[in-house]
This record gives sequence, C-alpha cells and structure tokens, in this order.
Amino acid sequence: MTVTLPRTSTGTILNVAGQFLSYFGLERQELVNPAREALSIEAAVFRAVTGRIPNAFTRDPKTAELLLETNEPTQEALAWISAVLPTDAPHDPDTGIDDHLEHIRTWVSTPDFFTGAVPEPFEVVGVLQRAKQAAENLAAVPAQRSELCETCGGHGSLVSDIEIPYEELSPRQRQGVAHGRKYTRSIPCPHCDGYDHATPLAEAQAEAA
Repeated sequence: MTVTLPRTSTGTILNVAGQFLSYFGLERQELVNPAREALSIEAAVFRAVTGRIPNAFTRDPKTAELLLETNEPTQEALAWISAVLPTDAPHDPDTGIDDHLEHIRTWVSTPDFFTGAVPEPFEVVGVLQRAKQAAENLAAVPAQRSELCETCGGHGSLVSDIEIPYEELSPRQRQGVAHGRKYTRSIPCPHCDGYDHATPLAEAQAEAA
C-alpha cells in the first residue's frame, strides 16, 4: 500500500489508519503481528502519521511506547478515537491526564459484557471513521462528562471497573504490570442510569449545533 506524506490532517490520519486496518488486518494483543503483518489500532495510526513501522514495534516494547507517547499527531488521533467510544478514558486525578491509548486497548480487546464478543474489525474501522468525522467537524476533542455516578465513579456508562487477574492478562499487559500498570475490565454498575447519558462526542456535537 502506497502512503503519501506528510499527513497533517487528523481526519486524514484516521481515514488512512482505517484503510491500513482493513488491508493488513487487526491485531489486538501486540503492536504488530509480524507473522501476518496485522496492526494494532495505535500502530495503524502511527504508520498513517509517519509512513512506517519502526523495528521497535516488534522488538522493543518500551521504546515503542515512548515513540507513541511522544508523537503528537498520533496522540491527537488516538484522543479522537477515545472520544467516540461509549465509555470514558481512564483519568489520573493527580496529573489531570486521560489515558486514551489504554482506553482504546481495553475496548478493542475486552469482550462486551452483554454480547461476550470483542469488537469485530469492521466495527473498529467504523469507530475510526466516526472519529475522523468528529475531528473534521469539531474544533477540539470533547471533554469528559462531569456528572459521576457516586457508586462506580463512572459517567453513567453502566459499568464499573475491576482489576483483571494476572493470569488472564496478555503478554503485553503482563509487561505493563511489571512497570506498575494496572488493567481493568468493566462490569455493570446497578446504580448508573446507563445509556441515558450522552457520550462526550454527542454532548460536544449538541453544543456546536
């Protein structure tokens, strides 16, 4: 697949990333699957930005994470993807920073509570297309919702997070645990009013209308 650089539009980056996922396939556990060339969402975005996949993405996870974290166009695109997902990104109250990448990784690899299935590749590409449309039509990434459920600390998304047992973690997640990360899965919260709450994207679109 030929890539024309540079890609300065976030919408274009997201569109090309979706094309990469359709062409190469979706990888859920690693950044890149060298055996079948499949890409994770973040690797597809990084390739859409830079036109390449660094060797570190298959050989040096720590360097790969640093490359992702320090690439501003990639982070901007990931923030838009996170914004269109039905739940909110994990938020660090000490730094005020939302972990958009972890939000995306959790969504793409965690079975839906009601269906028991992880998102299909076509659904992932559809999310990138919605993120593309949002990035092209809104001036900034929507802010997180402000009204929290007192029971689960969520935003009316009908879920509460519990820590995933170590034995159920993927190899990449176990590496993260060694560096102090925690991984959670969502379970229903009995006191949220669920999908009556708008997503951050829907709220921002309503305000812009």
